[in-house]
Amino acid sequence: MSFSGFSRLRRILLYLKVFVLLVCIFLGFSLLSVLIPNEPVRKNIESSIKDVINQPDYPDLIIKGDHHRLDYAMDGQISNIIYTIDNQEPLKSALLGRCRMEDGPYTSQWKHLSYNISHNNLKPNVNYARYWHGNSFFFRIFYSFTDFNEIKWLIFFITSVLMAAFTMVLYRETGGLKSMAMLAGLFFVNVYIMQFSMQMSPVLIISIIAGLFLISHMKRNKENTGLLFFITGAVTTYFDLLTAPLLTLGLPMLIWVSMIKEEGNLKKDLVFGIQQLLAFGLLWSTGYLGAWVFKVLITIPVADFDIFSDVKNQFLLRSGSEGINRMSAIEANFNFLPLVFMNLILLTLLIFSILYFKKKGITKAILYLAVAFVPYIWFYVTANHSYLHNWFTYRIQAIAISGVFLAFISLVDWERFSERWSKVRV
Repeated sequence: MSFSGFSRLRRILLYLKVFVLLVCIFLGFSLLSVLIPNEPVRKNIESSIKDVINQPDYPDLIIKGDHHRLDYAMDGQISNIIYTIDNQEPLKSALLGRCRMEDGPYTSQWKHLSYNISHNNLKPNVNYARYWHGNSFFFRIFYSFTDFNEIKWLIFFITSVLMAAFTMVLYRETGGLKSMAMLAGLFFVNVYIMQFSMQMSPVLIISIIAGLFLISHMKRNKENTGLLFFITGAVTTYFDLLTAPLLTLGLPMLIWVSMIKEEGNLKKDLVFGIQQLLAFGLLWSTGYLGAWVFKVLITIPVADFDIFSDVKNQFLLRSGSEGINRMSAIEANFNFLPLVFMNLILLTLLIFSILYFKKKGITKAILYLAVAFVPYIWFYVTANHSYLHNWFTYRIQAIAISGVFLAFISLVDWERFSERWSKVRV
């Protein structure tokens, strides 16, 4: 075996070891959460009902409009799954995503939870086993000492602290303009909604933590950066319910492009950058899909239903385009963006890039735009899901917004701009 072949084998074995370790951590964390005593958890969920039972499934938080609404329906189902967990059946509770729902016309998920509370002696009648439901096991810890209203406050506090730390680190490592451009993407997709949601907050938390780890890693050692993307993809699968998973890929990608040093050869730098981004995307996807497939495989022995058929049918449905055009899914998500405000910023940056054009910035501009295009591939591939749930899937366009802003910023010679305006002020 050649040295390169041996090195490749060692790398594959490393990824396999990491994957096995991750799966053990996922399953271990789920089981430990399941074994938390039910009494305090259920007591806090029961006390939460009075505050939300008469709320709509999708309330507007502050500003009116679909893109400013919370998903109380999914938070209600997460709470229902948490309430149904049985300490006496830890493995089934960890793998099947069970809950109790009332037959008949749909009212709301919180009313289903109320039914569950009143009929907790019945066997669970709903399985949501195609996901890991790491968010349920995470927030079960919170429910062990507080109620839903306080959990929302805690999510807001945690995400605010992380975003503040992320902003400071970004500013220190990439400068003011680049850090503002990256944060602008989150701002224009109403990130504040994610800060009050059990369903949506995990991808925001994972994205920020992955970004912080990437910055720290690139300062110390640029090797094995792909391993971070692989781990991030798997962790995203564990916690997320297909809300805005690509944030955990796109935000670190943009950070990577911002921090790489160029050699000055346009073609060589561009080829290297594209190859690396493709590798990161492939590794993230492998971790993401690998963790999902493994979840299905380990669930088969404890499921009393055909989980494989359930996953297959849902996959075909959510990735299909029956009754719609795949381009309609892209359009439906794109139309949620505040285009007037974004275009004003882009027009300003365009003028600056014409007046103070920097040729050396072309490579990074192309790389940023390549990352910016990724959300639209996702919308095209997952047309059904992206079209029906566009009011939250549109948030992965934070990557596109930041990517385009960063591309224009990289094309401006800011030193010339600063010198010109210094003379004007004098």
